[in-house]
Amino acid sequence: MLALGSVFAFQTAHAQPKAYEQGGYIFNAGISLGSYGYGYVGSRSGGFIPVTVSVEKSFHEYISAGPYLGYASWNYNGSGWRYSWNYVTVGGRVTFHGSSLINEHLDADIDEKKLDLYGSVISGLEFRKYSGDDFNVYDYGNEIKLIFGPILGAKYMFDDQVGAYVEGGRGTFGYVTVGVSLNF
Repeated sequence: MLALGSVFAFQTAHAQPKAYEQGGYIFNAGISLGSYGYGYVGSRSGGFIPVTVSVEKSFHEYISAGPYLGYASWNYNGSGWRYSWNYVTVGGRVTFHGSSLINEHLDADIDEKKLDLYGSVISGLEFRKYSGDDFNVYDYGNEIKLIFGPILGAKYMFDDQVGAYVEGGRGTFGYVTVGVSLNF
């Protein structure tokens, strides 16, 4: 009987956690690809690649939520003119983690220790700052826009804490975001 208890204790202590579990935090840092709406003419001469970070608290068996922050900038040059955009986004996201439900209800065989399939909704504010010497051809000025959008994503865990993710949908700056995810 003692040997059986020792085996159970050993398995419990060394069991790998799921890619998503209630009670922890998820930190994501990534870059956005497929950007939209950031300059239409001329050639890009530089800028800062769109980066995003988020932290989510997993407070339910299937749901996590938390804030996000993003930054990007673009510079454009043409014949005798130049202009630039700077963007900062802040807001919140709510994520529904569905791997275990898919396994349970669709009789799938998703490895929940490695793969987290999820859907998120983001909402927030995008602060846009425009500057240029193009004689006000563009009447953009500085503005604040409300952003809202759905995201579908997948996270693959390499070990208990480190993974990679890809998201598609209306992210902070683009239609695809890829990055590193940390569970703690």
